[in-house]
Amino acid sequence: MKTVEIETAAEALLILLRERGIEYLFGNSGTDAAPLIEAYARLKTIEGPAPKPVTVPHEICAVSMAHGYAMVTGKPASVFVHVNVGTANATTGIMNACRQNTPILVMAGRNPIFEDEVLGSRDLRIHWAQESFDQGAMVREYVKWDYELRDFQQLEVVVDRSLASAVSYPQGPVYLSLPRERLASKQKKISFHENNRLDSGAEAQADRKSVERAADLIAEANFPLIIVNDMGRETASVAELVTLAETASIPVVEVSRQSMNFPANHPLHLGFSPAPIVQEADLILAIEADAPWFPRRMAPNAETPVIQMGRDPLFSGYPIRGFPLDVALVGSPALSLASLCEALDSRLAGKEKSFLERKEKFRKRHEEFINSRRKAAEEASKLKPISMDWLSRCVGDAADENTILVNEYDLRADQLQLDRPGSYFGSPAVSGLGWGFGAALGAKLGMPDSTVICTLGDGAYIFNNPIACHMTAAAQGLPILLIIFNNQVWNAVRSSVADVAPDGWAVSREDYAFVHLTPSPEFEKIAEACGGYGERIEEPSDIPAAIERGLREVRENKRHALLNVICRI
Repeated sequence: MKTVEIETAAEALLILLRERGIEYLFGNSGTDAAPLIEAYARLKTIEGPAPKPVTVPHEICAVSMAHGYAMVTGKPASVFVHVNVGTANATTGIMNACRQNTPILVMAGRNPIFEDEVLGSRDLRIHWAQESFDQGAMVREYVKWDYELRDFQQLEVVVDRSLASAVSYPQGPVYLSLPRERLASKQKKISFHENNRLDSGAEAQADRKSVERAADLIAEANFPLIIVNDMGRETASVAELVTLAETASIPVVEVSRQSMNFPANHPLHLGFSPAPIVQEADLILAIEADAPWFPRRMAPNAETPVIQMGRDPLFSGYPIRGFPLDVALVGSPALSLASLCEALDSRLAGKEKSFLERKEKFRKRHEEFINSRRKAAEEASKLKPISMDWLSRCVGDAADENTILVNEYDLRADQLQLDRPGSYFGSPAVSGLGWGFGAALGAKLGMPDSTVICTLGDGAYIFNNPIACHMTAAAQGLPILLIIFNNQVWNAVRSSVADVAPDGWAVSREDYAFVHLTPSPEFEKIAEACGGYGERIEEPSDIPAAIERGLREVRENKRHALLNVICRI
């Protein structure tokens, strides 16, 4: 046991968080934070352990920063927000973390309970209006665990249980509410264990029987297909997937990519949509893919077996999801893939020739795909307004081995030639807009020696509460490059109208309500107003040099930069 002298419960909380590995506390405070602010001031004078406080002027940015930090480091992150109103602002970020299985401890003040006599009790008008009957209910559907601290004596178990819940698989956010009286309570010492004894750190892998069944199906298939979405956040799994694909000559498609799952230059990489080949497959292995295909648009043959691999291949947090699950490989993809490769060894003897022929066929398809995308970018290189294909190609060309790309919407995956695990992170599946800018700042904080490029649609940029993010970038010294794909429209919304009513009034008359984002602000001046570098680009030929200027500002002048690129719809 370890014992530390303290003055308040708030000090004990900060000490425990740091002892359990929380390096930063991203915070947007309110009156409920007063005990924490006092605790930070005292701990600083005695050089006591505490997470570094990072002031973030809006909750969506704070939660997204925690998300980005956890995303690139693999460590849990922590946030403090202001009672129910701060929780409301943070909820979209919590939903994003939930659907992307990101371990975040979200702490919120709880409105003071007592009306009189207790230290920290109500003393402002808001302390009556802000109370909820059940504050945790606001986020309960999207967190793995929520609780309200009841007494100082349970502080260690509450902190340890919250962090253990966040990092246990499948990972995700947890929520802890903290009444102001509890944090302000006077205490003399806290005694706690050296380590979190509730965190087993256990990894699971698919059971042997299921692995053997999957191996039988793969060995028997003439055209197996791997569809993967967000496996690459476990970076060790990428090499294992390459091994499996090469062992059995299986092509790989990345669908709705959220991480770099498979090297784009590998001859078995067949692009980013299953539409051209899903009906040819006589076996599908879907890995960490919540929607491996869209049944309304395309689907495999009804008799095609489907193997799903992931920590929760049923996606049990989704209210309805009907993709077939003939074999479930539950657990860490890296471990399950290694086990599957081992099981295949004895089943592939004598098939070497057919595998070589299959691999050659897919190599040709890969080259056709690569050439078609290169040609598309070249043909678009002179279009004005600027083509997103051309802009994406230029971003991909500028990314080096030390670059992390964080994309919220418009960066075209098929124009990037990424082959390094951990080099790309895309929007969470729930698509709660306002994630990218903050996530990129968190990624830079977690990987300070990397170059972070954040690509955003103009609508997504607006949702990111950009002034709060720009202020944080300047205050914390986080030089990242933002590239705004500015087409002045909600293009996803516009496209959905054509899907629902292709011959309807809106499409035929080009009349789309609720879609246009005009007049478009001069976003580059927002960056300049917050101490960053800003530039507007309208000529396609100017893109490569503009990106280089932005990267020079980030790498040499150590300030964040924004390129406002005027794009076509």
